[in-house]
Amino acid sequence: MSIVMNTDSSRQSIRLWQLISPALPVGAFHYSQGLEQAINRGWVKDVGTTESWVAGLLERCIGSVDLPIICKVYNSWSAGDKDGVKELDELCRACRETSELRDEEAQMGIALCDLAGELGETLPAEKMGFTAAFAVIAVNNQISLEDALNGYAWAWCENQVLAAVKLVPLGHRMGQRILRDLGPAISDAAANAVHCDSIGVTAPGFVIASASHETQYSRIFRS
Repeated sequence: MSIVMNTDSSRQSIRLWQLISPALPVGAFHYSQGLEQAINRGWVKDVGTTESWVAGLLERCIGSVDLPIICKVYNSWSAGDKDGVKELDELCRACRETSELRDEEAQMGIALCDLAGELGETLPAEKMGFTAAFAVIAVNNQISLEDALNGYAWAWCENQVLAAVKLVPLGHRMGQRILRDLGPAISDAAANAVHCDSIGVTAPGFVIASASHETQYSRIFRS
């Protein structure tokens, strides 16, 4: 029996892997998304509290802001609606509730747009926030919306777990266990984002952690 490979699907998967790879020089490893301050305050201190923190933010923040915006930008850019993409990019920036979160969105976006320009990508604007730029590049490379949403959520969770491995600290095996356990939540967040119209739901503890981190005396991460 011969096995037939779908070449187009394979190419799209490879592009997705490149887009979410930690080797992509956008600086994601500089940021902990408030996790460093949560650990400093004792809110996160072991495997259980780490998983709860990441799962909670995946649902309340990534799942209600980032993923729905990716979905809407994806559809707008697919239809050639540059103005729609711009409005959604501005909405995403407005949902970043602290200075360091706004800086993170902008700085990672600049890095991704610069890289996209060097690789010959067509963008609706020279500078964009990271989330909107991610969606645009997914469209350009014919990455499916489902894969783009799952890939973004996975990359965010992986970065959180890697930060926790350094900060809590956790063993790498414990980090892998957390990522495995988060699998269903990642899929659910991606699926729910397609039908989410209430963009902007927040998590007060996350905002407090991020705002406090801006003046934390000694820190490893930029957010």
